[in-house]
Amino acid sequence: MGGAAFLQPETVMPKMVEQLGGHSAIIAIMPAILPAAFAMAGLFVAPVVERLTRFKPWVMTFGILQRLPYLVTGLLLWFAQDAGAWLLPVVVLTPVLSGLLGGVGVVAWMEMVTRMVPERIRAAGWATRYILQASIGMIAGAVIHQVLTLHPGQRGYALLHLIAFGFLLLSWIAQAFMRELPPAHHYHPPQEGYLSYLRGLPRLLAAHPHLRRLIAVRFTGMGYLMLVSFLTIHALHATGRPEADEGHFVSFQNIGTILGSLLAGWLGYRSGGRVLLIMSRVICILLCAWTCVSQSFTGFSAAFFVFGFGLFLDRVGDLTLAAELCPPERRSTFQAALGFCNVWALLLATSMGGLIYTFTGSFAFVAAGAAVLSVASILILRGLPEPRRTLS
Repeated sequence: MGGAAFLQPETVMPKMVEQLGGHSAIIAIMPAILPAAFAMAGLFVAPVVERLTRFKPWVMTFGILQRLPYLVTGLLLWFAQDAGAWLLPVVVLTPVLSGLLGGVGVVAWMEMVTRMVPERIRAAGWATRYILQASIGMIAGAVIHQVLTLHPGQRGYALLHLIAFGFLLLSWIAQAFMRELPPAHHYHPPQEGYLSYLRGLPRLLAAHPHLRRLIAVRFTGMGYLMLVSFLTIHALHATGRPEADEGHFVSFQNIGTILGSLLAGWLGYRSGGRVLLIMSRVICILLCAWTCVSQSFTGFSAAFFVFGFGLFLDRVGDLTLAAELCPPERRSTFQAALGFCNVWALLLATSMGGLIYTFTGSFAFVAAGAAVLSVASILILRGLPEPRRTLS
């Protein structure tokens, strides 16, 4: 995940696509395109994953395939003399292909990691993961600034793809040393056809109203993605700063990520994931107001710090709450179904942001839409119980 910071989907990718002549609709979906592709594939492999007794071979195989598109794209961008019209599709499709391949493995990865980490310290575990990511991301901010200053345009983005691949490869090697734990009990799903499996999913979710409410929370909790699709572009236009300064925004965002993840790990350990999600929504509303009035580079740097802080409260809280709400015996299927619903939440939020920006040309209207969604999400969360209190 630290390697992905060199192609930060919330900061670097929107500006890259704008420079390559991408439409507002494409710019809007760039922060969502990788997680959406990840979640899309999970639902279709969950029946296979449920039957596995060992997950690590599956995780390692699809893990290396997931990382290769960044190597291929980096080499293409570096050695192509005249990129022409194919450059934009290659850049956009790289996270799509990587996400689809990664999505085949992520359901097994989630189940493997959930078994390895005791329930009470899962929030701290996710937070630690994000802190390591953000620590690399702080270095990435300086590297992005230097690379785009020395190699603006195609070759600079080629280098960023290759650096990202290098870190992604290190993460794959690190997984080779993980020791997979056996399950307390293995679920043996009924032998049924794939269509029967899909037809049974609505019935399965209907039997768990809290999971349906969590889906609604995710649909309305996408204010950050609506906002950030155009935040880098808005900040650079408002301040008149050069493109390379997006590297500074990446650094401030990752400082916020570290502090937000530290708070999320501590508070999630004590209170669970629900309170983290409510806090993240409140921060999103404040961020929407701040970015509409700020005009200085310092103000926008602070905004990216707050963005990183709030976004990772949201991510730690969401992962923790979802893991604790899903019944253990069919957790792979529930996680995949939740992820599949999340695809449409991601695409809806970013498409809404793109449409608003296209028709109004105003960042303030996009921020207002993000704030309204956050308010709705808080109202839904108030009716969702904290699983730990329910169990106690």
